[in-house]
This record gives sequence, structure tokens and C-alpha cells, in this order.
Amino acid sequence: MQDSGRSWDDYLRVELVENALGPGLGEVHNLILDVGAGTSSFVQEEFPTESHIVRVDLERKGRIQVACSVTNLPFRNETFDLVVALRVLQHVPRETEALGEILRVTKPGGHILLAVANRNSWTLLRARLENPKWRKRIPYAFYRLYLRDELETKLRRTGLVGIRIRSAIFLPEAINRLPMTVTRALIKLGVAIDWVARRIPFIQNMGTNWVVFGVKS
Repeated sequence: MQDSGRSWDDYLRVELVENALGPGLGEVHNLILDVGAGTSSFVQEEFPTESHIVRVDLERKGRIQVACSVTNLPFRNETFDLVVALRVLQHVPRETEALGEILRVTKPGGHILLAVANRNSWTLLRARLENPKWRKRIPYAFYRLYLRDELETKLRRTGLVGIRIRSAIFLPEAINRLPMTVTRALIKLGVAIDWVARRIPFIQNMGTNWVVFGVKS
């Protein structure tokens, strides 16, 4: 595992990508689609330079190469070895269409990597979304939360197999707004906290995200 204590993006890379793919899997994907790529580069940093990554989002700016919606991906069927959609589906009302598009552009035997919001997160996000006062502070018009069992059921219905689901991210994202030196120190501590939390039955499924790895049948 690479150092995950340098920055928030490094932390996300390890927790959402590296740990989910497992040893060596990052080296077998030649063509990768990063849906909802935004301004972060941590997905790209996980893969060797020989891999070609296509970055898409709703607007073409910064490093985004294609502007499109996940419900209408402008690519041919069975194009990509890996499709990554981190914290995207939770903000898409037409979830079934989005999943269908992700599966459509993935090659048979190709891999899919998702991260979605956990309904039972320790952050009590569900309660905050239901509270009008707190809801105003959450900058998303649509926000879906997931239970593990219902998430796995949905994914199996789409034709995904070999599904692995794990809880991740036990640090509050607010620390990313602190001075860099403080953030780095807290992340180093948080990596250890995450490791311990995933081994305690009572809290191991209370991370802020469900991270999913699956294979297109």
C-alpha cells in the first residue's frame, strides 16, 4: 500500500480505489472510464501510465475530457476494461438508467468500481438529510443513501457478479478544510482508525461510504 497520509486525496485513493481493487488489479486495465471525475486526480494516480483514463463529468472543465450524464454515456457498447463511479449514483435520480449505462460500456469480464453513501454512516447523514435546518447545508439537490443488502440486490439484478462490498471512510471530510499540516496529521491517525474500525463488528459497517467492486458477466 502506498502512503495514504500525505493528503485527503491520497486517503481517498487508498480507501476508495486501492483497497477495493486489491493487489495487482490496477495493472490489468488498459482503458478506464472515470465517471463524475470532477477536479480530483487520485483515480488516475492509482494506475500505471500505460493505462488510458477517460474522465467525464457534467461540465467540461479542468481535466474533464467529455461532458455528459451517467445516464447517457457517449461511448460504444463494451468499450472499457474498468468503469469507476465514485460517489456519483447517490446524486442521480434515474439510478437504474445510470447503472444500465455503466454496465453497457463495460467489456464482458470487465470491472466496475463504485462508491455510494452509507445510510447507516456514523455521521448520521440520514438524520441530517431529514432535518430541514441541516438539509440546507448539504449542497446537493438529490441525495440517496444505501443499505448494504439493497445495494447488493440492485447490482445483482443488473448482471454484476463477483461483488465485493466494504464500508470505508471513517474520517469526517471537514478535516480537509483545516490547515494542511493539521489535515496530514489527522489523516495519518485516521488510517489507523479505519483499520481498527473495520475489525470491530459493531462499527465496521458505519463508514461514510459503501465501496463496491464487481465483474460484468
